[in-house]
Amino acid sequence: MTAEDFNRGAVVTAENLLNGRVAGVTINTSGAPGSGSAIRIRGGASLNASNDPLIVINGLPITNNNAGGATSILASINPNDIESFTVLKDASATAIYGSRASNGVIIITTKKGGKDLAVDYNFQYGRGRLAKKIDVFSADEFRALIAEREPLQVGLLGNANTDWQDEIYQKTDLVDNNISVRGSLFKTIPTRLSVGNTYQEGLRLTNSFNRTTTSLAMNPSIFNDHLKININANYSHEKNRFADGVEGAAIRFDPTQPVYDETKDFGGFFQYTNAAGDILTANQARNPVAALLQRKK
Repeated sequence: MTAEDFNRGAVVTAENLLNGRVAGVTINTSGAPGSGSAIRIRGGASLNASNDPLIVINGLPITNNNAGGATSILASINPNDIESFTVLKDASATAIYGSRASNGVIIITTKKGGKDLAVDYNFQYGRGRLAKKIDVFSADEFRALIAEREPLQVGLLGNANTDWQDEIYQKTDLVDNNISVRGSLFKTIPTRLSVGNTYQEGLRLTNSFNRTTTSLAMNPSIFNDHLKININANYSHEKNRFADGVEGAAIRFDPTQPVYDETKDFGGFFQYTNAAGDILTANQARNPVAALLQRKK
């Protein structure tokens, strides 16, 4: 697959360029910004061992293990730097890589320089929002239900009208900037330099992905093309703000209670506590907004 066949639109991670484009290749992602994907070529073959394919970037085999603090190895690559994908599926094609290629091979080739000087700039902006929520009781409906079925518990309800699903989600922004310069250095060394920055917000409150990449490719050919040298240098810096799954708590939490309560000792958030307000009540759901905002990583 070359650039003409890649998926268009807001593509943040490299593997999503070929999602749905190659027969027998499935790519599943969590949907979080910059999240890693489970890639399967012709399905999984093992219950206990890894089913991930071998990734080869410019001839260098790598594992698809996550680096510390990163979402995935492929998420560290700028999709704008990729020239082509080659997917090897059958045994004869993968034999050169040995047992590491038992789940298939994905070969990624990045872009190189050229003879003529060219400067490319690409900018993308996107905005998203929650399309649909789970239907739950509103605060007034919940009060009416408790008054009808558990009248002795009405005093435990609050006076707020909180839609917890609205509170844990946010509108999302995507900003993607990429600039590349390619040409021939000293008229003899094809060179390409690119710099990119991608910022994407997740649907969950606080969730974000920020990646800055720099890549340099130099491909001189000497001795009348008898010797070809490929030099590739890549730098990637990711800043991730992860967000736990709090949807279950948001669906179950009392809609009559407020998000914030300055009388509580837990960062000004409402929580179910003892009478003194300094100990959380055991076996009670926790404030889902507090779970997101009070996480520091």
